[in-house]
Amino acid sequence: MGLLSDPSISTQNKIVDSLAKHVRKVCCGFYVLGVAWLACLALPEFNHGTYLSENALSPGLVYPEIRIDANRLAIQLLEELQRERKEHISTTPHAWIAAKLNEFGLETHTHNYTLRYPFGGGKEYHGKNIYGILRAPRIASTEGIVFTAPYRAPSSVHPDISPSVPLLLAFADFARRKNYWAKDLIFLITEQEQLGMQAWLEAYHDGDRVLNVSKAYLLPGNLPARAGSLQAALNIEVQDLEIDYVDVKIEGLNGKLPNLDMFNLVQRIMAREGIISGYKQTIRKKRRSNPSVFEKNLRQMLAMLATQSSGVPNGNHGLFHRYRIDALTIAAAKRQTHATLKGNAGSAAVPLLKAIEGIARSLNNLLERFHQSFFFYVIVNNDRYISIGDYMPALVALVACAFFKAYLAWSTLDSEVQQPETGTGTATGTETATGTETATPAETQSGAEPDTDTDNDTDTDLDEGLPYGSVLVYLTAVLVIGYLGNVLPLQQYFLEIPMGAAPLTTSVLSFLTLIGFILPFVVVLPAGGLELLHVGFLLIFGCSLIIVGLLNFALGFFVAVLTVPVVIALDTSEKNWNGSMRNLTRLITLLVNPMVVVYLIVLCMSFYQYPELKLDKLLLRAATAAMDASAYGLIDCVIYGNWLYFVVSTVFLPLWILCWTLALSKRRDIADYSDYEESQQHKPQPQPQAKFKTN
Repeated sequence: MGLLSDPSISTQNKIVDSLAKHVRKVCCGFYVLGVAWLACLALPEFNHGTYLSENALSPGLVYPEIRIDANRLAIQLLEELQRERKEHISTTPHAWIAAKLNEFGLETHTHNYTLRYPFGGGKEYHGKNIYGILRAPRIASTEGIVFTAPYRAPSSVHPDISPSVPLLLAFADFARRKNYWAKDLIFLITEQEQLGMQAWLEAYHDGDRVLNVSKAYLLPGNLPARAGSLQAALNIEVQDLEIDYVDVKIEGLNGKLPNLDMFNLVQRIMAREGIISGYKQTIRKKRRSNPSVFEKNLRQMLAMLATQSSGVPNGNHGLFHRYRIDALTIAAAKRQTHATLKGNAGSAAVPLLKAIEGIARSLNNLLERFHQSFFFYVIVNNDRYISIGDYMPALVALVACAFFKAYLAWSTLDSEVQQPETGTGTATGTETATGTETATPAETQSGAEPDTDTDNDTDTDLDEGLPYGSVLVYLTAVLVIGYLGNVLPLQQYFLEIPMGAAPLTTSVLSFLTLIGFILPFVVVLPAGGLELLHVGFLLIFGCSLIIVGLLNFALGFFVAVLTVPVVIALDTSEKNWNGSMRNLTRLITLLVNPMVVVYLIVLCMSFYQYPELKLDKLLLRAATAAMDASAYGLIDCVIYGNWLYFVVSTVFLPLWILCWTLALSKRRDIADYSDYEESQQHKPQPQPQAKFKTN
């Protein structure tokens, strides 16, 4: 009867053993499936055409009312601003901007803010924003729309977008003459790019909150006046009144996006006005060979995912998303040649002004926030998109490798842990040397059969033999290392070190990485610890990628593509891991270190942007840029709330340390196991209690 209850011959065990032999093949199949799934979404058969889900956006598509006089006003304001810029080389002409807003009859206010630079040794930087409010004449101030334009001083290294301010002021003058506005219109000119926008948004939403001045780095100040609840925002960046095309920027902080309806609305209105526009729109160039539709879509999709993965917004609009405000940027590029506009130069800005009017009238007609279309999507073409339900299975297939290996590793954990003890020790009680249980003479005489509950015995032995405490302590130490990478660079002791932001941040991360590299050589887990740590690592790895992918799919997918092959190659069993495979896995594990990955990415970007540099200068330039990237990541984290640095230091670095520990597979000497077995043999064993079953 004992053979009938033997778990070693059960169907489930046979399936597990069969899968365990081919675990790498199955995981490779999952990996290829995930990558191929995302690539196939670039085919037109697997993506969808864009459409407007919100019918309330249709009023902006009617015949516009703005005329040529608005264009003349924009040209006049641009000429005045150019004269002001000669007197304000590195500052903003606040007085001139405020005077114009007052002249147009808007409720004009000034907003002051202060930045306490974390690595500046107590230095403070002051900024000022100018904004005007056009109160809704038909309703109380319950809702509002923001139209914003960043001002760049002549000393800025970025492209000149000074025409954005005259264009915004010309539209403000037009909007003041109309009485159909149902929402407050806010016209905002920010200083210091995204810093001014972040300060204004914090003051608008959290201005009444008491801040701890000693710990806060951005002091947003208070706003003299507010409008209603902000429903949407449009950021305007125009290089010249005579434009060539419009690039519609949608990526926001931490990879967030505006509602797809807002992007579709801008595209339709731009097309109505005859303006070439689109996502990542560039100047059209004649190519020798025309790429296929699949190739175009795949490039567009990967370009969007690459921009999203950094979590850095590509315009002032990206900071609105954290407050649940849909926003995007229309970036108008300067026309390269003016030959086609010789007889029509006086009306060059009219199409763009009409487009802004159409967008404003559509947003003005919204009865509630955007909600009917998608917030999670990927643009593969200006009129094609992929929804979250289509691209998320690609990440799930990649992460399935970790959960699949974790299940098989746990199912075979008892055999791996008990394998070193096979053949050791002596048979005691009624158990023979082969491990089978025999009946006692008393049982034979009474005709009773012993109860051979081997399943419960195996589980009990497994629970008693695994070093849960040691593995838990090791996991805690690794997580503490990652946490220190997030808090140490901002401690007062480190801030007082006479060192720049980039060297300081890089030194802290390098020191913690070195500790993680040495830790497996110093701390060696007891018998069964590596196998148990392997299971825990796979579960933590899979859950982390799923959570990161839900918040920022691009980041989660790219990290999975880089690291899942290493996870597939890991194996703590000595018999299934030959020397060459072990060494290759260790080498790849070193290459997927977070700091190494950042350096390699920056190196590739430097080679693409500066192909004329020699190799030694290119490597040095990439190292400097990588150090700056780590410092900028920390600054963005504490000022804007970008959690890329936090994820890298707190999640990815501890995961790499665990992966490095498993790749080394450092075990205790065999003498330790012999001492352990000898102590167990001399330990008094409890007498087994026989359980009888009557016939």
